[in-house]
Amino acid sequence: MHLEHLTCDGLRNLVEVELAPHRRLTLLVGDNGQGKTNLLEAVHLAASLRPLKPLERQRELLGEGRERAVVRARFQAEGPLPVEVIVEASGKRATIGGKAVRDASELWRQLGVVAFLPDENALVRGGPELRRRMLDRVAFSLDPGFATLARRFDEALERRNRVLKAPVVDHELLHSYDQPFAEAAVALALARAAAAARLGPRFAHEARAIGGDELDAGLRYQCALDDTMGDESGGRSAAELIARMPALLAGAREQDLRRRTTTVGPHHDDVAILKADRRARFLASQGEARALVLALKLAQVRLVAEVRGAGPLLLLDDVAGELDPARAARLFAAVDETGAQTFVTATHAAAVPVLGDALVLQVRAGRVVQEAVP
Repeated sequence: MHLEHLTCDGLRNLVEVELAPHRRLTLLVGDNGQGKTNLLEAVHLAASLRPLKPLERQRELLGEGRERAVVRARFQAEGPLPVEVIVEASGKRATIGGKAVRDASELWRQLGVVAFLPDENALVRGGPELRRRMLDRVAFSLDPGFATLARRFDEALERRNRVLKAPVVDHELLHSYDQPFAEAAVALALARAAAAARLGPRFAHEARAIGGDELDAGLRYQCALDDTMGDESGGRSAAELIARMPALLAGAREQDLRRRTTTVGPHHDDVAILKADRRARFLASQGEARALVLALKLAQVRLVAEVRGAGPLLLLDDVAGELDPARAARLFAAVDETGAQTFVTATHAAAVPVLGDALVLQVRAGRVVQEAVP
């Protein structure tokens, strides 16, 4: 799968952009604030129907004074796949091959995209919500049916919390929600555990590839429902976990009532990112943290390629900013090895150790203004 052609107008500061990217590596260079990251956003939006970052309002995607933005892309994925995304303040709509898209998973079943942004070092140093979201994206990229599991759990959690937040708690109603909540929670946790088990070895390999042998990394899913779930044994079965849930919920009932929310479940789980079998959050330097996050992204690319037979697009925004030259060189060697179509931003071409054939483009004031020679 790869992107053959893209046009974009009105998305953030982008104006009448036309892009025919390289099959392997396209380097977007330019000063800060010129639109390099916005161009990555256009690619990401076309490939996933999702913005690069969570938004408070859809209007944030629109350029100043613009009422709409249009992104059109032609992908090659077992045949031509044209995608159009129209963004307005009220929301966005999309078509695939001229047919309206009702669910983003329709596109994810055919395409895929993995992105790195500079602030994603928080995956290592930040709270568990970021790591859960990362693991959920991996699980979804392996099986789009994961979205159904996640939605089912969110609905079960919302129903239970609605009862807990009522002025007078209906204990009988709350109890009736325990079983469907338990089933949804266990299904979600097991899917996450399976994704983590597949991602972990590849993550360790990519961390060594980027950081050298001294970057001994690991990954472990930490599940409140079963502290053995991340073990090599695979933990308990679904039936065993569901059977344990009534006791766990009963034990947390007083705390649930006091806090007026559900305090036991996979919405409180974590993904431990390890360095030498200890949490990297407390051990990794800034450069190591960035290398670990990049290793997670490359591991996801490899895993998706193995499962689907074709790798996703890889978007790397300012990756060389905090990597020393040796790590940067190893990173791009690893990127090249994945075979993924890759888009990279940098302030100048010399900041990136480009390997082999590549297309280098200049971005200025929201336009691709010229082709540069590497």
